Amino acid sequence: MFRYIRNIAIVAMVFAFTAQVSNAQVASSVSASAEVKTNLTLTKLEGSSINFGALSATTPGTIVLDANGEAGNANTGSVTHVARFDLTGANSAITVAYDASVALTCSTAATSMTMTPEVVGALLYSTTDQTNATAIANASTITPTAGKYYIWVGGLIATLTNKESGVYTGTFNINVEYN
Repeated sequence: MFRYIRNIAIVAMVFAFTAQVSNAQVASSVSASAEVKTNLTLTKLEGSSINFGALSATTPGTIVLDANGEAGNANTGSVTHVARFDLTGANSAITVAYDASVALTCSTAATSMTMTPEVVGALLYSTTDQTNATAIANASTITPTAGKYYIWVGGLIATLTNKESGVYTGTFNINVEYN
């Protein structure tokens, strides 16, 4: 009888151990996919730049290079330019990210100033479309139609008080990617 009880105990332990082991293994699955879209291109219009013009060191107040066109400029030089970028790709949500500020460094003195970019965009390109273009916040989403979108970049410089004479330059970076 003792042998019978011992064998039952051994069989029960094997079943208990097997039950615990089988619960430790769980399987699941998930599908995988990818959507391939038309390549994005962001092309700077040839000769396009952000240029506030020739400014006086005593220019009062904020210098505004309006991305929507010259009518909104304030305290700039007489010859100014906003940058224009042509975006092409699929008619799909695209994130536009850019530098929140740009350091402009003087070529002749150890001084700099900060430009705050103003970025606007429109689905079509014409002077009227630029004038009516809407602001594009940094890291926001746009959706082109007909595979195209146009972006203009101007900016603000807070003040020129106590700035050395010279040419101030810097680099503005902008990136686009599908969502």
